[in-house]
Amino acid sequence: MLCQNCNKAQATCHYKQTINGETHEAHLCAECAEKLGYGSMFNFNIGELGFGLDSMLSHMFGQGKKQSALHELKCPLCGATAEDISRTGRVGCAECYDVFSDMLTPYIRRIHGNTAHVGRIPVGADEQIGKNRKIEQLKADMQKAIEAQEFERAAELRDEIKGLENNEG
Repeated sequence: MLCQNCNKAQATCHYKQTINGETHEAHLCAECAEKLGYGSMFNFNIGELGFGLDSMLSHMFGQGKKQSALHELKCPLCGATAEDISRTGRVGCAECYDVFSDMLTPYIRRIHGNTAHVGRIPVGADEQIGKNRKIEQLKADMQKAIEAQEFERAAELRDEIKGLENNEG
């Protein structure tokens, strides 16, 4: 199969991504994959075909000198370092996500398409999570109304937020 980008070279990489239920696939040659930003995901040794998250994170974090400042950080809770994450491909604890957010966020976004969970809601928690999401949306709408100087609308939204926070809605 020819590369879907250049239509010249043989496609050696198959990239498949699903975001919000939409699946996108691409068959690319190594050169086009590198140009389009997929190169680091495919530059692994043939002996490392356990292409899991561990090996991917380990490979990606191990590259580049620009990460040197991040490699000096250490998690205050578990003691994990960026070097440990790079070597193992795993974070030590939940606090590591905050400590190493500059390093982890781009890769999490690239792998999952987003950094906030927007999937299914656990049984029994759907009412509270739904309410929290509604409050967040109302707060964003209220901020937009304030910026647009629609103060009456902002006051209505404020009252609706207070009602939800006080379990009236």
